[in-house]
Amino acid sequence: MTVETKKSGSHLGVCMLPIKKLTPHPMNANVVSDDLREKLKAHIKRSGRYPSLIVRKHPDEDGRYQILDGHHRAKILQELGHTEARCDVWDVSDREAKLLLATLNRLEGQDMPIKRAQLIHELLGEMNLDDLSGLLPESDKQIEELHSLLEFPAEEVAALLEEEAEEAEKVLPRVISFVVTPAQEETILHAIELASDGTQGRDRKAKGLYNLASKYLKEASDEGHAQIEA
Repeated sequence: MTVETKKSGSHLGVCMLPIKKLTPHPMNANVVSDDLREKLKAHIKRSGRYPSLIVRKHPDEDGRYQILDGHHRAKILQELGHTEARCDVWDVSDREAKLLLATLNRLEGQDMPIKRAQLIHELLGEMNLDDLSGLLPESDKQIEELHSLLEFPAEEVAALLEEEAEEAEKVLPRVISFVVTPAQEETILHAIELASDGTQGRDRKAKGLYNLASKYLKEASDEGHAQIEA
């Protein structure tokens, strides 16, 4: 194992670690779509480049490391035949590890709500709501709503976890792309803007396009019913 320097505070250094010694954190809630996963795999296969995995020394297993960020990259590297992964080793406590899971893993992919609720439940046992909401992307209300998912009976929570694992792919965001002429683009974007219902931010175009499609489908359905009745 070769450490490439850097040693300050909670950062122990960057090194190559055997993939077989890396263990996923059991509370990781993040998933990515098959499409994004295949793109990441193709990129790593072509270039050999990838962001370093963030790991810590395993709290219970000597000689092993626990992944805090990079669960998908670790699996992909193994699938591609790599025996080692470039890792950034951090010296963090259990609570800090959970906070990293709750923040770093939100940069890509999407969380399964029940698993994120379990992670938040663990964090709320170690810090108060105000402090936690100041660190996570969620507001106080969103944290409370997520946490309330755990009020279901244990068997229902287990069923939801299983369902989420199966359905995660279906609810992840999709990218739709198609080619239009400049004139068509101008018309389409103008229509989408008018149909966005005042939605702000990056969701504006998606909302506008969805509203247009929904309206068209409703009108087509109404017209079909009218023809049948006639």
